[in-house]
Amino acid sequence: MKPSSTSLPDLSAIARERAALATIADAIVAASVDKGLRIEVACPASRLGVADHLAQALHARGRVCRCRAAGSEPGDVGSPPGERGVVIITGGPATGTGRGVLCVDVRVTGAPAQDGGDPDIVLDYQGPDGPMIRYLAPHLSAAERSA
Repeated sequence: MKPSSTSLPDLSAIARERAALATIADAIVAASVDKGLRIEVACPASRLGVADHLAQALHARGRVCRCRAAGSEPGDVGSPPGERGVVIITGGPATGTGRGVLCVDVRVTGAPAQDGGDPDIVLDYQGPDGPMIRYLAPHLSAAERSA
């Protein structure tokens, strides 16, 4: 039997990506109680699906949200210098008004670190074992929230 010309996805890599995104979604949801969301996901074009998977994970945790390309609405700024794609995930306030908006900057790397400020989360695809969370800002960590 000849090998197939189409390769199957690495299911263990997909599982690692979903586990990392679940951890990120849990942290964002816990930090955004009673707040709206604005999550900017900056990533190489090959990883743009990460924003959609993160939005799905947030939705599964009760946060109604939507994805859109940066600069697609008036007043939005397009991709920062050095980035190939920025997707914005937005979600309205959970309850009430004037509760503020949690802004989270997520950088997805598949190459050496990129410029563009200090992100709140760095999801790194450089390692051979698949994606890993390189950095999670203290304001998103469980220890910081319970203090």
